[in-house]
Parts: sequence; C-alpha cells; structure tokens
Amino acid sequence: MSKHFSYWDPEHYDIKVVTGSEASCMKVFYHDVEKYPTFLYGTCIWSKSFDKKGAQCEIVIKRFKTKELCRRHTEYPPTYVRAGKVL
Repeated sequence: MSKHFSYWDPEHYDIKVVTGSEASCMKVFYHDVEKYPTFLYGTCIWSKSFDKKGAQCEIVIKRFKTKELCRRHTEYPPTYVRAGKVL
C-alpha cells in the first residue's frame, strides 16, 4: 500500500453512459466485457434505469482504466489490516 497512491481518485475509472433499448444497452456492455474482461478491469454495470414507460433503458458501465489499477484496488487491504487491528 502506497501513501502517495490515491485509491479512490475518479481518474482511475472509465465511465460510459449508454441509452436505448435494454437489448442494445446490454449489447454494448457485453462488447465492453469482451474488450475489458471483468477480472482484469473490474468492468460492471454501475447502474441501470428505465424511463417511466419502460421503453428506454440507461446503463452506466464502469471499469478501471488499466489492469494495474484494477489489481491495486483489488489488493487494497481491509480497514482492520490498515489499522493494525486483529479481529
């Protein structure tokens, strides 16, 4: 763990907002997962919503910009380890 590394900096993430039918939004998401696999980049649907009629879908896809950023965040120690406390 580095004292100079800002773990929660928004610059670490790539965020994409997709709108359209649910099928078209999911198609974009699945394409992103192929290009940026979840276990390497943390690619996920951050939020999903529909308009009042349920016809239009909006999803927010979020991932780390690099494999290294994903790895560092995955290995970030839990609070009890950072504080030096034993459970």
